[in-house]
Formats: sequence, structure tokens, C-alpha cells
Amino acid sequence: MARLVSFPARRQALLPLLPVLVAVLAETVIRLHRETLQNQSYYFGVHDVWRLYWSPALQLLVESLPLLIAQFLMPSLSGWRRYLYWLLGFVAYPACSLAVQERLPGNGELMLGGPFWSLAAGLSLMYWLHQAYQRAPGTRSGPSWWRNLLSLDAALLLCLGGWVMLMSGIFVYNPDPMHNQPLEPRFDIGQMLRQWPLSLYYLWQFSLMALVVFTYYWVNRYLLVRKVLAGQGIYLFLLCSAGWLLLSYPLFGALVLQLPLNIAELSLLPSENHNPFDTLNLLVATIIWAVSLPLILAFERQQSARELAELTREQARAELKMLQQQVNPHFLFNTLNSLYALCLAQSAQAAPMVLKLSDLLRYVVYQGQKPRVSLEDDLVYLQNYLELQQVRTGRRCRIETDFQVPDGKWQIAPLLLIMLVENAFKHGAEVSQDECHIRLSLRMQDTELVFECSNSLPGQTANQDLGGIGLANLKRRLQLSYPQRFTLLSEAQGQHWHARLRLQL
Repeated sequence: MARLVSFPARRQALLPLLPVLVAVLAETVIRLHRETLQNQSYYFGVHDVWRLYWSPALQLLVESLPLLIAQFLMPSLSGWRRYLYWLLGFVAYPACSLAVQERLPGNGELMLGGPFWSLAAGLSLMYWLHQAYQRAPGTRSGPSWWRNLLSLDAALLLCLGGWVMLMSGIFVYNPDPMHNQPLEPRFDIGQMLRQWPLSLYYLWQFSLMALVVFTYYWVNRYLLVRKVLAGQGIYLFLLCSAGWLLLSYPLFGALVLQLPLNIAELSLLPSENHNPFDTLNLLVATIIWAVSLPLILAFERQQSARELAELTREQARAELKMLQQQVNPHFLFNTLNSLYALCLAQSAQAAPMVLKLSDLLRYVVYQGQKPRVSLEDDLVYLQNYLELQQVRTGRRCRIETDFQVPDGKWQIAPLLLIMLVENAFKHGAEVSQDECHIRLSLRMQDTELVFECSNSLPGQTANQDLGGIGLANLKRRLQLSYPQRFTLLSEAQGQHWHARLRLQL
């Protein structure tokens, strides 16, 4: 049975490992830079650099195995087990590792430290939040805080916030950082907390610089892309972007030069001088614009695709609702015709038939509009329908049923099976003057339902197409309710019409 797969299964299974792998690479690069800064008098050749890179990377990978295992196993778990595995991998194991590390001689044999732990856990949480966002029913139907939390704006603000914390921590760790360049890339949260006035002093200044970067992004996305590019085209977009960059970069440069961190010999501008009109400052502003543009366009396209998919789902739900309502009149007309025939004959079976009709209509009204009902209830409805038809046709029609359903809370879309049965009576028993028969069978094969319906055909209809509107409606309902998860065969086989429905529940 065909299935729709958006990404190869093996690659999909490896995606949860990315947060930990990225944290390993980031920690490796930070340690490499730290080592080269501490040994500036030593000449590092190509082989020395690669050794300094691969040795900590491999050790970090080994020490991160519990984190990788937790990330890998979480998609296959559900409920409290998923949270338990995350806590064991990203909280309990690192805490134990740090406790053991403090007791080791030299405190340097293990590399899994506080900064790496925080980075890996943060990236993992962001990954699972993103996965939850991707599986959400739709961005428009979800709460606004959820959409805002996982938006591109929030992601950029989070990255900029991390950069602000990192730079502030490095500046706190290095005494008189502006006069002692280059800086050792070391982050110590404990030292930041102990020297909190100094940390705040650096935090607000780097936050202002981050705000400048976010302003470039915001103008690019909400004004240049959404207003100019979408409404006026590419030429005016490029023209307005050039004007914005040329006008804004010296103004923002002058703003950054007002920060107290700037000294006479060095500034916080990309040009590192006190000239806000320096070409390097314009180049950095252009790079920010150029880097943010494809990210903005990709995110806007993804957002449009999600909105379009949600609109398509809403249209499908409306169409499915309409098709379910089309089933009811067809069934009602057939049943009323049978009841009318019994009333004309003044049959004693008319009263029980009215009672069964009432039960059937109650099921249609209260259960038939639900997206899913229990398979057991649907079969009870089908049995009542068959008993009602047996009363009408009498001995002229022989009805055989073989329903084999194992115990289990199986769910199915309502009023699917009845459509095949109605089709069998409509083109078999109702048009035949001779004896006829209808055979029904239902069984479960693992999670697949197999329903077969066979009815005898009068000679004059054996070679005709007996699908009709009911069968067309059934196919459309299956496409909407079980896309890529069903097969339906309906064809004439000699003097019989045979239908087989295979449905993955």
C-alpha cells in the first residue's frame, strides 16, 4: 500500500542528533581558538591545528554519547518516557559528569563542562519545540503566543541574545578587554554572577549593538520584502535596499560610537575606528542584508505554504462534511421505500422496522457527523441495516455475513462500509425478480481492515457499470479521510459484482 514519505526514513531518524553535533563542533572550535591564543609564541603547523581540532572533537563525541542516545530514542517514545529520557540524557548525566570531573586530579580530563552542557541542552529544547510547531494543526488555529515563540523573529532574537551573553561573558572574563586584544574566548557564568554590575555594564551595550542588527533584519523583512518586493518588484526593491543601507549605516555607526566601551585606539564598529562612514561599516551592513534576505524569503515561503496547506485542509473538511450529508438522503430514501412496501402489505413487521429505522437515523445524526467512530458501533449499524433489508426482501435474497474483528479499540470513519452494502442492494436485490444473494466479509490483518462485498447481478445488468454516485462519493471520502492508505476494487466478475476495500486504520 502506497505511503507518502516527505523525507527518507533513515535520514529522518538522524535529524535529532544535529543539536548535539552542532554543540560538539562549536565547543571544539572554541577550544581550538583558546589553545592558539594561549600559545601565541608557538608556531602551529597544519598538522598541529588538525590535531588540536580532531582530538577534542572525538573526546567530546564519546562523552556526548548519552546525549546522542537520548536524542535518537526520543522520537520513538511517547508520554512521560520521552521527558524521562531527555532528563536522564541532558540533566542527570551531565550533572554526574561534572561531579566526577571535580574529583579527578587536575580537573581537566573530562571536556563536558557547563557551557557545552548549556549549549547542547538549549539546542535540543529548540529542536523539539520546532518539531512540535511543525506537527501543529495549523499556525492560524494555534494560540498567538505559540506562533510568536517559534517565529523567525523569535529565533533571531534568541540568537542575538545568545551572542550578547557570550560577548558579555568574554568581556567579563578578560580584564580591561578593549586594551588587551585579542581576547580569550572563555565564558564563565559564575564569574558573571559574581561581578553582576560589570556584566550589566557590558550587557546593555552589546544589547544595543544587537538591536541595530535586528533593525536591519526587521526593515528588510517587513518593509523591503513584504511591501516593496511583493508590491513593486525586484528593481524597486534593490533600489530601496541600496538607499536604506547608504542612509542608515553612518547613523547606526554614530550611535555605536556613543557607547562607553569605545576607546581612542579602538571602537566597536566593524572598521574599529571612529569614522562611521568607513567603507567597511557599509560592507558589514550589506552582508547583514544579503545574509538575512534568503532566510526571510525561505521562511516567508514556508509560512505561505503552511497557510495554503491549512486552507486546503479546511476545504477538504468542508467537502468531507458535504459528502457525509449526501449519504443520508440516499440511505433514507431506500429505507422509506422498504417501509412503504411493508405498510401497503399491512405487514406485522412494519412496527419493528420503524424502530430499527429510528435507531439507524439516530446513528446517522449523532455518529455519522463525527470524524471517527468505533468499528464495533459501525458494524452494529451495518447489522441493523441488514436486518431491515432482510425483512423487506424476505427469502428472495440470501444474506451471508462473516465479520471477524479481533478485540481492540479500532476507529473508522463512519458510514463508509454501508455505502458498498447499499450499492449491492441497489443493483442486486432491488432490481432482481429472481433469487439473489449478498455475501459480506470483514477481517483485520494487523492494522489493515479488509472488507469484501459480493452480490449477484440480473442478466441484463451484468455488463454495465454499476458504480453510480454512491461509489464515487465513497472514493472521494476515502481520499479525504485516508489519503494514500486505502485501495478500493469494484468490478463485475461474471454474474456477480465484487467490491473489496482495504483500509489502513
